[in-house]
Amino acid sequence: MNKTMHKLMKYQLANLTFCPATKTVVKADGSVEKLRPQLANILTLFIENKGQLISSELLHSSVWKKRTVEDKTVQAALTKLRASLGWQADENLINERSEGYRLVCEVTELIESIEEKIDKPSETLAEKITTNTIVKPLYAALYVSLTLTLIIMLYVHFSTDHSVNGKTFTTKPITYIKGQELNPSLSPDGKYLAFTHAKSKTLQYQVKVKLLSSNQFLSVDEAEFSSTPSWSRNGSTLYYQAFTQEECWVKKVELIGEMTFAKPEIITSCGKEKSESPVVVDNDNEWLYFSYKTALNKPMQIKRINLNTEKVQQLTSPTEDAYGDYSLSLSPDGKTLAILTFDSAALGRAYLMNLQTKEQVLAFSYSHLLYNVSWAKDGESFFYIDQDAYIVQFNLAKKSHRQITKLSQPSQTIQVIKDHHFLVGFGEFYISDLYKATLGSYKTVQLQESYFNDHSITPISTSPEQYVFVSNRSGLQQIWLYNNGSLKQLTHYQKSLSIKELNLSGNASALVYLTDARLNVMDLKPKQPRYQQVASSDALFRSPIWHCNNHTILASTKIKDVWSLAEIKPSTGTVNILLQGVTGIKADCNNDKYYVTQEEKFGIYLLSNLANHLLGDLPEKLPESLSENIQAIPYLADYYLGSGRQWLVDNDVAYFVHQRAFYSTILNGSTEPVKHMSNINLKEFKILDAKLYFSEKVLNDSYIAQISDNGSKKQ
Repeated sequence: MNKTMHKLMKYQLANLTFCPATKTVVKADGSVEKLRPQLANILTLFIENKGQLISSELLHSSVWKKRTVEDKTVQAALTKLRASLGWQADENLINERSEGYRLVCEVTELIESIEEKIDKPSETLAEKITTNTIVKPLYAALYVSLTLTLIIMLYVHFSTDHSVNGKTFTTKPITYIKGQELNPSLSPDGKYLAFTHAKSKTLQYQVKVKLLSSNQFLSVDEAEFSSTPSWSRNGSTLYYQAFTQEECWVKKVELIGEMTFAKPEIITSCGKEKSESPVVVDNDNEWLYFSYKTALNKPMQIKRINLNTEKVQQLTSPTEDAYGDYSLSLSPDGKTLAILTFDSAALGRAYLMNLQTKEQVLAFSYSHLLYNVSWAKDGESFFYIDQDAYIVQFNLAKKSHRQITKLSQPSQTIQVIKDHHFLVGFGEFYISDLYKATLGSYKTVQLQESYFNDHSITPISTSPEQYVFVSNRSGLQQIWLYNNGSLKQLTHYQKSLSIKELNLSGNASALVYLTDARLNVMDLKPKQPRYQQVASSDALFRSPIWHCNNHTILASTKIKDVWSLAEIKPSTGTVNILLQGVTGIKADCNNDKYYVTQEEKFGIYLLSNLANHLLGDLPEKLPESLSENIQAIPYLADYYLGSGRQWLVDNDVAYFVHQRAFYSTILNGSTEPVKHMSNINLKEFKILDAKLYFSEKVLNDSYIAQISDNGSKKQ
């Protein structure tokens, strides 16, 4: 009597287990349902492409092969599949903006061993020969094929559910409404989930509440924009921010019955800008903490209001041209505030404020965007999600970071429920694609469409079509070259970096760009382009461009907390300061003119006689002051343009983005700026041969998920 072992692959998804080999589904109640072959094939296709958008065309080709079927046939099949699985139309398997379908629940592979007893007589010599010459090579081929398949499946598994420090974590979707969901806030009794939701790319967020025992949702405010809900410690009040009538307001609603809220009440102003910053109230429901922005050219500050006396106190005062203190989290004992801030070089810092002494202590710095932190229940550490999609624990006493688990997708906001149990806004925040528009008509065509973040497009030529751009399509952000139909990866960085502000030299031979605010130059002439960091590794830059002579670089650099215009020689890395208080610079090389933006000032300023102050081949010679060469009255005096990412000048025409709209205006003209495109999240655009190149960010669909520790990993 011999025994043989067979492996049977099964999948745990949502509340059921599916076996593709037997086409059976085991539901939570233990009932078993046999799927029709076509429905089993559809479910297998979604599992193989878990989390990805599946188009109707892919369903046609994969399931119906060469048969011609109508879209309604596909829709009917998916309806039958959902019914067989016991899923609702908006649950786990969703129809996404009529573009296709997506499986949004977590999928875990289960390998089950089946032991069979087989009576097998002794082999004859002839049978041994047959086995050795025919069967064994066949077994070997099957073994290699199955091994490769298993390796691929294990790779997929461990890229979606990682084990860290001997613990395994599962991801369970809590809710999925079409659109984006983030900022989860669970009521203290665990009955209600409040979160921020946007159903379209227009960033029109709304605070919603879900009764977790059902699929019942409601919106708590009719304002055009509301965000970042936070429950009081007793669960009777929900606080949030709303934007209406050009003003940001901190509001509250009282819970007066099951899924019944009183009319919203205004508590205080949070400034003049739509805000996604958290609000939080202390244990005694006495002090409420929030971020405040007085004007577009001012950084965000942290304030608090006494809910009994209505007295407002300002807690922080960022001074430089920066985004400021944009996020906060209150410790469980109400004594310490964790604050996240971004400076003007897009470098972040997490620091702690003692609310009794107002002393501030730096916790750590970061070069990517952290949306929020959430305190552990013991108050000895807090958690955040890093750029590599890890949930990380920061220990305050040791000032150490510890990775807890890796999420299967980049995710943003996090709330600690209890030890090693979290709620997460699960999924990439934005996706972006590349576009080209014709100046004048602004007729737009899409250059590339992908599931990745493609941005910072910089044209090289229009005929043939050549451009460079940044994309995470190979995992980490890298610079890519599109060359008349082909793609080539130009950089091969081994760690996660924020790559942006690409600018091409006038002779198209070199590229200057930033990695985490450090200055880099790429020589495009060799077959394999060479790239390197220039200047000191400690120097921070923004708005780098090539001088019109193509030999030196002009950029803003931070010197003693002041942004200053500098000239940089790529060959030596020499940095020469030309003028203080300059946050960005652009060149109109067709007219040999340079324009700058100044710290906390509106508009752009013509900088005359710049060529007379450049150092050329004399790096030891310091230039004279350029302050007398700045135009006294700015162009676009009604607009705050920050650094150099949202504007440029080409042939005496200024192009800029303001309040999600694209404008142009003739400098030295008397007409008002003309709006060409509105409701568009356009970033870092370029112009070449009367063509506008840009990327547009759109909100990515995401959902609230519970990330839970399953206990010790089996060895």
